[in-house]
Amino acid sequence: MVTEGDHRHCKVCGKTCGPEQEFCSKACRAKRETNLATRRNYTYAMYALIAFLVIVFGLSLIRL
Repeated sequence: MVTEGDHRHCKVCGKTCGPEQEFCSKACRAKRETNLATRRNYTYAMYALIAFLVIVFGLSLIRL
């Protein structure tokens, strides 16, 4: 049973949208996808940096 007050808010801009929708427009959906991709790339970069530092630290211990 759907009443007048049943709705969701857009995950990007906060505008109201239908109860089955997550985004109010295609632009908001695209912006969310771009933000998630950027965040994922930063996460991968941080993992790579940590791995690099662990390897460098490990090699410096071997030389001692």
